[in-house]
Amino acid sequence: MVTTANTIDRRRIVMYPRNAASPPRISIGTVVQISDGAVQTAGVAVKVIPQGGSEASGSGTVAYSADGVVVYTPTQAETNYTAMVFVASKTGCIPATVTVVTSASETAGYAGLDWARVGNPTTVVGLSSTTISTSQVVGSVTARVTANTDQWGGVTVTGMPLPTASYTTPPTVAQVVTGVYAALPADHTVSGSYGVRLILALNSNRVLQLTGSHHAAADVHEFQPDAITAAALATSAVTEIQTGLATSANQTLILDRQGFALAVLAGTISDAQTAAETYAITISGSTYTVDFAGLDASGNRSGQTLVKT
Repeated sequence: MVTTANTIDRRRIVMYPRNAASPPRISIGTVVQISDGAVQTAGVAVKVIPQGGSEASGSGTVAYSADGVVVYTPTQAETNYTAMVFVASKTGCIPATVTVVTSASETAGYAGLDWARVGNPTTVVGLSSTTISTSQVVGSVTARVTANTDQWGGVTVTGMPLPTASYTTPPTVAQVVTGVYAALPADHTVSGSYGVRLILALNSNRVLQLTGSHHAAADVHEFQPDAITAAALATSAVTEIQTGLATSANQTLILDRQGFALAVLAGTISDAQTAAETYAITISGSTYTVDFAGLDASGNRSGQTLVKT
C-alpha cells in the first residue's frame, strides 16, 4: 500500500483494494482537542464521502492505536468506489482526513492494471514467470509465437511438431481426386504393394456393362487352354449345343440308311431273280442286308426289309 503524507493538512492518498470482502483497516490520523491539544482516544466519529456518492456516517469499526491514531475498518460496500474520503471528527476538535484511491484489484497488496488505459507504452513488458488465465482472449498476434504443441483441441498428441520454416496448405478434395485419377499406373506398382494387385484397363475402354442381374456383360475373344470343363457347362447349354450337332442315335440312323442304299446299289446279290432276292454290303464291320419279299413278272420288287448284322 502506497501512502503520501502532508504534516500540515494531514491528508493521505492511499492505494487500496476495491470492493474487498474483508477490507483492510485505514489509518485516518489523530483528532486533537482545540482547547488543550489533547489527542482524542474515544468518542470520535467517522464519515465516508465516496466519489460520485453522498456523504454518510461510516458503518465500519472505529479503533485507536496506542498513539491515539484513529484506525477505521470500512465495510465492503464503502470501498466499492474509485475513490473516497474518510473524515474522523469530534466536537471541539480538529478533524483528520484521508483520501483513498482504490485499485482495480480486490486483493490487498495487489494493484490491478487496465491495459486499455495504458497509452503508447515506450517499453516492452516481459511476462516471464507470469501465469495467464486460460480464460483470457488474445485479440491478434502479428509476430511469431512460440507455443507448447503437445495438445490439439484438448487432445494430447506426440511426435507432431509444427512446421519450423514453412507451411504448405493441405490439398483440397478436388485436388486429391484429380491426383488419383490422373496418376500413371507405372507410378504405383511397387513390388508387393496393393497397387500391383489392382485390375487396370490396358487402354481407355474402361467401361464395364452390368446386366439387370448384376452380371458383367463382355465380348469374349479368347479362352485359355482347357478353361471350359464339363462341370462348367450347364445342362441347358449341352442340350442347346447338341441341337445343332449330330447325336450318336442320329449318326447310327444315318449310317443305317446309307447302308440300306448302298446294299441296294452296290451290295452283293444273293438268290438273284428269285422271290427271295437279297442285297448285302459290309461297312466298317457292320453288314447291311436288303431282303425283298417277292419279285413279280414285271421285275417289280416290294416288301423290302433291312437287316443289320
